[in-house]
Amino acid sequence: MKDILKRGWALLLVLILAGGVCLLFSTRKQGMFIDEIYTYGLSNSSYAPFLSDVKGGSLDHKTVTRDELLDYVSVTGDEGFDFGSVYYNQVHDVHPPLYYWLFNIASTFAGGRFSKWTGLVLDGILYLGTVAMLYALARKLGGRRYIAASIAVLYGLSVIGLSTMVMIRMYVLLALLTVVLMYFIADLMQNFKPRTCVFVWLTLLAGLLTQYYFVFYAFFLCAAYVLWALVKRQYKALAWFVPCALIGAASLILVFPAALDHLFSGKLVSGESAMDNLKNFAQYPVRLRTFMGFATHGLKAAIYTALICVGTLCGVFPRLQAASFDKRLNLNWLVFILPAFVTFVLVAVISPVDEARYIYNLIPALVLAVGFLLDVTDTTLGDKTLTDFARVLAFLAIAVLALYQARSAPPDYLYPEHAEYNAMLKERAADPCVYFSDDHFEPLTEDLIQLLTFDEVYVTDDQDLAPMLDYVGDADEVVVYIDTSVFWSSGYDADEILGRIRTETDYKQAEELFTTGLSTTYVISK
Repeated sequence: MKDILKRGWALLLVLILAGGVCLLFSTRKQGMFIDEIYTYGLSNSSYAPFLSDVKGGSLDHKTVTRDELLDYVSVTGDEGFDFGSVYYNQVHDVHPPLYYWLFNIASTFAGGRFSKWTGLVLDGILYLGTVAMLYALARKLGGRRYIAASIAVLYGLSVIGLSTMVMIRMYVLLALLTVVLMYFIADLMQNFKPRTCVFVWLTLLAGLLTQYYFVFYAFFLCAAYVLWALVKRQYKALAWFVPCALIGAASLILVFPAALDHLFSGKLVSGESAMDNLKNFAQYPVRLRTFMGFATHGLKAAIYTALICVGTLCGVFPRLQAASFDKRLNLNWLVFILPAFVTFVLVAVISPVDEARYIYNLIPALVLAVGFLLDVTDTTLGDKTLTDFARVLAFLAIAVLALYQARSAPPDYLYPEHAEYNAMLKERAADPCVYFSDDHFEPLTEDLIQLLTFDEVYVTDDQDLAPMLDYVGDADEVVVYIDTSVFWSSGYDADEILGRIRTETDYKQAEELFTTGLSTTYVISK
């Protein structure tokens, strides 16, 4: 035990730090993005992929109860371990089912309760697994223990890494499987074994069953390994690897044939959308700047560490002779790093929307580039300049820098303002609640947590106020949601609806409570 602690204390420290920070930000998460609600619904709703399916496919002029909302997002009755329902829901969605299967399992163990902790505990386990696998990958590539731990802490405490964890979505599993694929290929480079090619096959299938964007980095990484093996004349390894990689990708169609429909559909998240974005050359500069901004904001500690390495190398290299290198530079790191930069550019160009989550799985490989610089610096300076004690101090300094970054900039998807919103609604829980939407389920899905405040919600369009008046009766005060998103849903003009309410009803006053992504919430009173 003492020997394990002696050899693994740095990784243990990283896992404790990352786990503690993940727990801290998990407690601060007060709301969810619409896709996070979809995670719960698609995983746990029995053969009803979307909220409108709970009411027979339409919400218009219908009352949705709290129990129906909870039934959509939680495991009830015999829905536990209902993998067939998850598969059905994902056929009708735009993503493959692996993460949703895991989420259904987690929800079943959660006892049917709807809670943010169901997703956060699952994500936390997967995230710490990614941190540990990144450490193992760096060691497999020949990095010293302290270099591996530095990479792990730079990723584990990065803003963008923590955002991957607190977003209850498949991207955290995608990041883990990306690092697992990197590890198996590094293992092949170190010591070829046919069974490792089988693991590559299974990892490729698992990654594609998690999120289709896995294919891009996987393709370039596999291509880089093939080139490396050709240079090294490892033809036997290629004879095993290439068929296994191709079968791994093709297996997706056998396991989840709906992937072809998703690829060629005209939806926002589809192959057609990606091709349209690829053809739009004018957007390239803007998109690249946007995604570079995501990376630089989310990896500040890693960038500072890289700059220090470059500065050190520039300062000492002119004074060194070639003979002063303790060993040749290990360029195998580049097999994993260069494909990440190529994929980064491609994903930035074709992603359906400009959001950082589409590069979440590339972040470990980008941080690995900092590990390469640390390895080059360590090799250049050599044991005569860097003692083990100095390396420990360098790792601890990097850990402090990463911890300071985590303290200075919180991750995305916390929604702290929602605590105030929920408090406002709790004071009005006894009021009737009316949702104006032209039969779109997206805004109601995003607001689902807030709508759980009420016993029921009446959904209506903006054509006729009579149904609303029949529903609210003689209530003095009504909570009104208006679907205002032009891009995603109805795009109603809130001022126009409120003006008609003042003119045609006894509700003459309207107070805006708050605005979220797809809707604005008001209280109207007589």
